[in-house]
Amino acid sequence: MNRLFHTYKLYGTAVWVRVVGTLLTKIAQFMMYPFLVLYMTEKFDSSVAVITAVIGLESVAGFAINLFFGGLSDRIGRKPTMMLSLAVQSICLTAFVFVDSLWAFALFITLMGAGSYMFFPAADAQIADMVPEENRAKVYGMLGTAASIGIAAGPMIGLFAFRTNPSLVFMFFVFVSLLYLLLVWWKIPETLPEQARAKAKKKETHFFKISVRKHKQLFLFTLLTVPTSLLACQNWSTFPLFLQVRIPDNYEWIYSSLLSIGSIASIVLQMWIASLVENKKSHRIVLIGYMLAMLSALGYAFSLSFGPLVASRIVAVIGGILYGIHLEKSISVWAPEEMRGRYFSIFGLHWRVSEAIGPFLGGVLLSSFGGAAMFAVFAVLLLVAGVFQSRLLARIDRNGGSIQPQPASAPATPK
Repeated sequence: MNRLFHTYKLYGTAVWVRVVGTLLTKIAQFMMYPFLVLYMTEKFDSSVAVITAVIGLESVAGFAINLFFGGLSDRIGRKPTMMLSLAVQSICLTAFVFVDSLWAFALFITLMGAGSYMFFPAADAQIADMVPEENRAKVYGMLGTAASIGIAAGPMIGLFAFRTNPSLVFMFFVFVSLLYLLLVWWKIPETLPEQARAKAKKKETHFFKISVRKHKQLFLFTLLTVPTSLLACQNWSTFPLFLQVRIPDNYEWIYSSLLSIGSIASIVLQMWIASLVENKKSHRIVLIGYMLAMLSALGYAFSLSFGPLVASRIVAVIGGILYGIHLEKSISVWAPEEMRGRYFSIFGLHWRVSEAIGPFLGGVLLSSFGGAAMFAVFAVLLLVAGVFQSRLLARIDRNGGSIQPQPASAPATPK
């Protein structure tokens, strides 16, 4: 009990609010999203192509918000941005219960994408504001564990709820969003330093301006992260189609089992791995993570039975934990205090890009060349990106931990 209390005190109430909020929202999200296409197809009597295009509007809106308004939390604060995001989500989810037009649904899912994607840069910047650098990897690991539990539990609850009454799913999501909003208002202080707010208003950090030239390493870092999320996007797009061809008998059971095994592995391993690698050199850990992801892609490409697929899935989870923790931590360390929200927003674009093009790219490769070739292409992308990402991290580390180049006349500041 004393150890549990010490752990609680070590990270503080605000961090635990984030952990609980992440758990609840992931449960709600994965209650809804796996069954949303089926629900919309039945309700609006439209084709799968049209329905998936409508759902894709959420990611398009998220991309636009991240690109043009990612610095919002650097100006008005982390707390107001997070609360605004949760309020917008609550309104849109409530509307889902009552709309009976596909175009109205499209409008609200677009607004929801705009609202929900405001949350992550502000929330990640908040962690960087209030958690010492030496503890950030563990905190990101805790958030990842909470997300994995939600991802594992959500679909099972959602299947039952959608069969009973789809409105229950939407209203539960509304309840979770409002509860999270209340906890943010009640228990999370504003963490944006006033000095950083003043700098943000004077400098280039207004809503939609950031110099690519001055922050080119941030954009390169984000670009080199794209292959990781491209592979991850195949889990819910092309992977079941690949299994249907490769192992036609019981492929649905195999697919759901692999997702569950991955979630359980993440829950069990996340904090342990985070503790092991927290203070290791980022460029080495990230390279190992990318190489494990590459091996998992090759494992998927050439596996012919359930056992090797399980091994590939676990390797993918371990790789994702390794590079995920250190990529997030690196952004939190590099970002200037007055640009943390903007930096996390730009970095988050790797997910928005992959969500937009990943299923299409995977689908083209799968239909044209087969599943083995598709995963082999992703493996090559991970190999190349991993080597360059590691070299970039090593170079920044030699530059004293600064993502922006040091003046030639000034020596690098020790980290």
